[in-house]
This record gives sequence, C-alpha cells and structure tokens, in this order.
Amino acid sequence: MTNLNSIFRAGFVRRWHSDPDLCHTVDRIDGHSARVARIILALHPSPSVALIRAALTHDDGESVTGDMSAVCKHGNPELAEMLAGTEHAARRAIWGHEPDLSDRDRIWLKFADRLDAYMWAAHHAPHIMGRDGWPELLAWINETADVLGVDMKDITT
Repeated sequence: MTNLNSIFRAGFVRRWHSDPDLCHTVDRIDGHSARVARIILALHPSPSVALIRAALTHDDGESVTGDMSAVCKHGNPELAEMLAGTEHAARRAIWGHEPDLSDRDRIWLKFADRLDAYMWAAHHAPHIMGRDGWPELLAWINETADVLGVDMKDITT
C-alpha cells in the first residue's frame, strides 16, 4: 500500500549540501525531479509514461540515504553500489515497484538528470563551469544528445 506521507517527505531531501560552491542554493529532490520530467517532456518526441514516472521518482530513495555527491560516488564505487541498492529498496518501499524502463528510456533519464544538474550549476555558480568535472559533464551531455537526436540549440535558445 502506498504511503502518501513517505512520498511527500521524499521530496524534501536537499541537493548540493556537500558541494562548497552550490551548498548555498536550495534545491530539493521534488523540484529537481519535476525539472527532469519537464526536460524530458520538452526534448523527447514521445516519452513513455514509465519514463515520466521514473523522472518524477528517480531520487526518492535518497530520502533514506541523503544526496551523495557524484565525486564521492565515483571515488568510492563500493559505497556507490551500496547506496544504489539502499535507494532502490527505499523507492520500492515508497512506490511498491520501480518503473520498467527500456534501455533507451534509461539513457533519456540519465541525460535529463545530468542536464538538470549542469543547468542548475551554470545558473547558480557560473564561475565553476570550467573546472571540477563540469566541462567533462557538458561533453557527455553533448555526446548523449547526439545519440538521442536532441539538437542542443533546443536547449540553449
């Protein structure tokens, strides 16, 4: 049975709290998830319901673990794997299931998730965009946009 209180509370997890350049911003999981869904709706020619559902719920498991930085996860693969398992279990506990995504939908979700992170950072801390992995993230976003058939001018205009 779905627990509406757990769903409500999952959205309150705060992002960027461990990033010294972005910790002053107030970005919660619910806002981030909504932006990820909006990015997909704006750029995907015909998103599946499962993809939109995944966009809206993909970080709800962080209500148990908190938001862990990508830098920490990349530097600690065992920790990242443990967190992923814990977050998966938490999402299942909240929603009762995980959306069934195709491989292409998984790419779209990761693309929109990372694009939102990039856009957030560029808006709130433009001075860091030339360092700390941001140029590499932008390169990944551009490469993935090509794979997905997304025209990057659609993003910047």
